[in-house]
Amino acid sequence: MGAKHVVMSALVALGAASAVSAQAPVPVKIVPPCASPDFPVWGRRPGGAAPVWLKTVPASDLALDDTVFLSLVPIGAVPLAFPLGKPAQPRDHGGLATVHVAIAGTYRIGLGTRAWIDVVRDGKPVASIAHKMGEPCSGIAKMVDFRLAPGAYTVQLSAAADPSVRIAITRLP
Repeated sequence: MGAKHVVMSALVALGAASAVSAQAPVPVKIVPPCASPDFPVWGRRPGGAAPVWLKTVPASDLALDDTVFLSLVPIGAVPLAFPLGKPAQPRDHGGLATVHVAIAGTYRIGLGTRAWIDVVRDGKPVASIAHKMGEPCSGIAKMVDFRLAPGAYTVQLSAAADPSVRIAITRLP
């Protein structure tokens, strides 16, 4: 919700409160728009362009420091890069994406909805090193960190309730 909408909602609420009662208006706390210091690229692409849609089957290439929307499919239609860590549910969605890493480091994968994240290289999973939930109202549901060496990786998403997910991958300082 934008700041303009919050202010308009507050004014409507104040007007409704004063119409009901002759008492002083009820104070309304105006909350500024949310930002996510944990994921600075969230919600935009390099140059400020809007996120784009990518299809995930067989796999889409993800660019680092870019936010995209991935279309997911029923999990039974995903050619898994690695067996799922838990049994799939009938309504689960999933998908695959590839990412190419040039510099060794810790990389954070952020998702706009909850889903299971596996990072796979040469058929073997890469162990995650940290998990976080997004800040309230940031639009980030989950963040998982991985230590990655240079090379190509498959990002495998599963256990998603929604048929699409916003995703961004960035190298941490």
